[in-house]
Amino acid sequence: MLLIAGYAKAGDLPSFDDFLQIDRMRRLTGQMQTAELLKVTRMDPELIECVVEQGTNDAVVAWGAAELMSDWPQRRAMFEKALELTSNSVPIALRFACAAARQRDYDLALQWAEFCKAKDADNLVPWLVESWVLVERQQRQQLAQALPDWVRNYRDYTVVACQMRIRVLEQAGYSAYSARRLGFKPDSDALLMASELCRSPVEEMLRKLLRQTAESLERHRQFLVNELVGQTIERTLFASRTDDEALVRKDSIAARREQIRQQLVDMERNVVEFASESQMVKYFDDVLALGEEEAMRKLAGVVRKSAPPVSAPTGN
Repeated sequence: MLLIAGYAKAGDLPSFDDFLQIDRMRRLTGQMQTAELLKVTRMDPELIECVVEQGTNDAVVAWGAAELMSDWPQRRAMFEKALELTSNSVPIALRFACAAARQRDYDLALQWAEFCKAKDADNLVPWLVESWVLVERQQRQQLAQALPDWVRNYRDYTVVACQMRIRVLEQAGYSAYSARRLGFKPDSDALLMASELCRSPVEEMLRKLLRQTAESLERHRQFLVNELVGQTIERTLFASRTDDEALVRKDSIAARREQIRQQLVDMERNVVEFASESQMVKYFDDVLALGEEEAMRKLAGVVRKSAPPVSAPTGN
């Protein structure tokens, strides 16, 4: 923790027990958004600004702050600073392009998407950014540019972005658990844009891009949300098909989604409820290092060796 006066507020920051309480209340009531949850999950912008002031030439701080801040001019300034300090790092540039697109800063988004298409040649995400902007601008006629066959991998650099967010939050005084709980954000801007591009009816010129995106998301399952978005895109693309291959694939996706649902329910009720703070810190680190599903298996194995075999109470 940085030893400056502004960090005295760190004693008021959320603890592991605070999160445990609101999680239990959510399970009992079924309410996803409550005043208590919003209070605990609200990050203190003053603390983030204090970290930025202390780390004036720290690219990690600049990038992490850009990921955490909500004010777009501040975020843009932090992204630009991080790019300057890293000589235009491709992961930062791509996150910047995605953020700019979602903020309707379209020219900036296209500028950095074009940069990333050249520097990160097999990555689908710059093409998603460009396509999303063109659709938003009602410039669909410009979607005709063919997607090269070698562009087959979806990389939004969410893992390293989460790591940067966590490091800044820890420097701001948040505990190891709270920094991970607040810094963990797998649902990226790129995923949101991919989801929006596959709204039915799908633009014919986008079908190859979306098909490649779905395949990559389902092939590289760092986070479960990636796989789920990939499945949603895939189902949308063959929604009108009734042939045997399509029906078998639809059934396979439905079965996998039910498996994921059951895994998440079991994880929350029978594992997370009984996990210690240090075990949960390790879990978040494992998600970023190994993938979410493997991290869930590891945590379940550790907790079940030490916790009583009972389920957490629910409101159902």
